[in-house]
Amino acid sequence: MNWILEHFQIIALIALGVGSVLKSTLEKKGKQQSEQEDNGSEEVFAPDEVVNKPPLPDHVGQDVQQRVPPPLRELGYDAAVADEAAKALKHQQDLANKLQKLRDNKATTTGGAAATRARVMSKGSKMPHSMPALTIRARLRSRQEIRAALVMSEVLAPPVGLR
Repeated sequence: MNWILEHFQIIALIALGVGSVLKSTLEKKGKQQSEQEDNGSEEVFAPDEVVNKPPLPDHVGQDVQQRVPPPLRELGYDAAVADEAAKALKHQQDLANKLQKLRDNKATTTGGAAATRARVMSKGSKMPHSMPALTIRARLRSRQEIRAALVMSEVLAPPVGLR
């Protein structure tokens, strides 16, 4: 008994091996039996032999007649529901169209410079570029040039902490 407990892993592996072998043999037997049954069912009836079905009892037809579904609802009710659904669908489509128009309008009227630049680029026209001024006097008169000069002076100047 001590040997079994000490070598439990070996016992478990042997049991798994035996189980897998049994499983594979049972599967082979099952396949062979199903093949034999398939072959046997073809031999029961010859292709030209007609199988006579027994006639159905009279009460079977009565059960079928009793299972006829109830008549459909009145047409007026269904028509009213269909009209109501059609109105709701049309209202939803109108709301979706209005929402799309509002989104398009918002995209073209808001967004600041980035949106304007994107809008202009999407239309295919270029933004008007002013010619750079050639003289210093002309450069000092242009707001864009003054802004660019201030930015460049801040970038190129020593840090504020070291001044």
